[in-house]
This record gives sequence, C-alpha cells and structure tokens, in this order.
Amino acid sequence: VLGELGHGGMAVVYRARDPKLDREVAVKVLHPHLAKDYETRVRFEREARAAAKLRHSNIVEVYEFSDVSERENYLVTELLEGPTLRRFGEQHPDIPAEVVAAVGVVLCDALACAHAQGVIHRDVKPDNLMLQRGQIKLTDFGIAHVADSREVTATGQVLGSPAHMAPEQIEGTAVDARTDLFAAGTVLYLLAVGKLPFEGPTAHVLLRKILEGDYPDP
Repeated sequence: VLGELGHGGMAVVYRARDPKLDREVAVKVLHPHLAKDYETRVRFEREARAAAKLRHSNIVEVYEFSDVSERENYLVTELLEGPTLRRFGEQHPDIPAEVVAAVGVVLCDALACAHAQGVIHRDVKPDNLMLQRGQIKLTDFGIAHVADSREVTATGQVLGSPAHMAPEQIEGTAVDARTDLFAAGTVLYLLAVGKLPFEGPTAHVLLRKILEGDYPDP
C-alpha cells in the first residue's frame, strides 16, 4: 500500500503496487461497519465476483477481491487517476450537447454490458465515472448493493446519492436495469443543463420531487 487516494461513505481507496505483475493498482476497502456481519461479507463476495466477470473498455477492471474468510473486505482494480465526471463538469460548465450525447452513448453501452450479465450498478453518478486517457470508466460495481440494506437509518435519513436515486430505490422496492437508466438520465441532465434535475432544500423535499417526477424541462 502506497497511500490513500480517497474515501467515501462506503469504502476507503488506496494506491498500491502489485509486486507480481509490477503495476500500480487501486485497493478499495469496505468500511468495517458495513462488513461486520457474515451475511454482508457473503453479499460483497458475490457482487465482487459478478463485477470481476464484466469485460468492457468503459468499465473498471477488477483484478482480485476478498472472500468471506478474510478479515478485510476489499476489491483490487485498475488504477484510475483522471478526474471524475463531476469534477470535469465543474471545470467545463458549458459542455456542448454533442459531447453530452457522446457520454450518454458510452455510459449506456457500459450499462448494457453489465445488464446483459445480470449486474445492476445501483449507484450511477458523476462521482463513479472517471476520465482516463480519453476514456470514460464506470467504477464501483458491487459496492452499492452491499450498502442497500443500510440506505435508510433508524432515523429515516437516506444515505448514498439521493439526487440520483430512482423512485424504486427510495421506496425500497425491487431494482432492475431501469434503475441504472434513471440514474444515467440524471447524470446527462446535469452535464447538459449544469444543475441536477431534482433539487431541494432538504432530503425530504428532494426525494418527494423524484417520486412525483417534478423537474424543470431542460
């Protein structure tokens, strides 16, 4: 391990070197509070195994993952150092519509590859899309599902990325490929318009707008 690259609500990401293949990689370690029970570790391994089977130029490659017997829950993936799509959008607020459309084609192609193999991302957002040597890479497959059961705390606080959540995620019903397509739509809206389709002063107002489909015509 060479150092920390970043951390979020679900995991810490480290830069590391693989001594066998002599290459730098990213190691994503799930937070202990998400991995403290056996059932969660089993789910993490199942999701990691599914993500590792995905082969697409616009999906981050998974090299290795932990199993249920290990103390830490982790994924080893290719190292991505480019900016996130969120950062790119902040740096380029006037992205031409043609570029947004191109991003949409690439993103939907990557999602179609995953969906064809029965893998739902569940957390498509600009922070999970990385630019790498002229390519867009969709990251964090498998992580969101592990936290699904913990999305709503005892106080009713919604965790994760509420601005990109589909109605069925908010209501706690079954998700499928359309859940990812809804989130992809919010990403493209953000890039094209410069703001999110669903906004509100509180999480409650935001979630109500999503459930009601209340957003400004772009």
